[in-house]
Amino acid sequence: MRTRVNLSLFTERISAKDVLGIAVGSAISALGIQAVLVPAHLLTGGVTGLAVVLNFLTHLDIALWYALLNIPIFIAGYRYISRRFIIYSILGVIMQSLFLEIFKPMNFGIDNILLSTVFGGVLTGIGSGFVLRSKGSVGGTDIVAVIVRRFWGYNFGQTFLVTNLGILALFLLISSLELTLFSAISIYISSRMVDLVEAGPHVTRTVFIISRKHEEIAHAIMHTVQRGCTYLLGQGAYTGEHRQLIMVTVGKTQLPRLKEIVFQIDPEAFITISETIEVYGQGFRDSQADF
Repeated sequence: MRTRVNLSLFTERISAKDVLGIAVGSAISALGIQAVLVPAHLLTGGVTGLAVVLNFLTHLDIALWYALLNIPIFIAGYRYISRRFIIYSILGVIMQSLFLEIFKPMNFGIDNILLSTVFGGVLTGIGSGFVLRSKGSVGGTDIVAVIVRRFWGYNFGQTFLVTNLGILALFLLISSLELTLFSAISIYISSRMVDLVEAGPHVTRTVFIISRKHEEIAHAIMHTVQRGCTYLLGQGAYTGEHRQLIMVTVGKTQLPRLKEIVFQIDPEAFITISETIEVYGQGFRDSQADF
């Protein structure tokens, strides 16, 4: 008989920490737009950038286009993500709009367009990353990115990059090739910063070890590197021999020591190492709901 889970037990809590993160992220992003990108005449990514392009092509107000474009996106977010995410996203849009107005007169006075490109991309990426890490968004492509990750597994930066390529193609119709290329660089930097901030600084490595001395290796890892290990049963396709595989997740700084230990015990051990973006559980990040 299939066990049924009481879905009412899974509640979506509104957290003051999340709201603060959304506020900080919105402020940083708005500062990058108003004080760096706008004075340099560079395009902002996402729905805001699309609204700017459509304003030029149709002469309808940017705010009107921003609202119209966000309506179907918010409906999709409510349908496929969660009510809390939409509440946080509405809060993010309001805060972003407020900070954009507050920072409107600001200008860092950066005369070098390359510096503006890099610094603007870094600031907007950090801001969007903070908002997404706080389980919210500032509307537009942020919501699209969450839906894409949930259904197809692509990370936020990849989705931002693809959607913004289309916006850049439209921007080329109303701007010079030079500014379009600089805008593309800024958007790329922003997309990379989003992934870095959203995932956090604790990118780890998951290691699979195949060795006849698996018990000695596991014991050494647990008592020297201070990381727990898991045995997985494996079988060689050619030999048919059964083996115990060791799976262990470690920090980047622990990886050299781990390899040293393994090869000291068994120089013929087979190791595969892969980057792990997020790890939850004892010794790593606390578990928390994803949006």
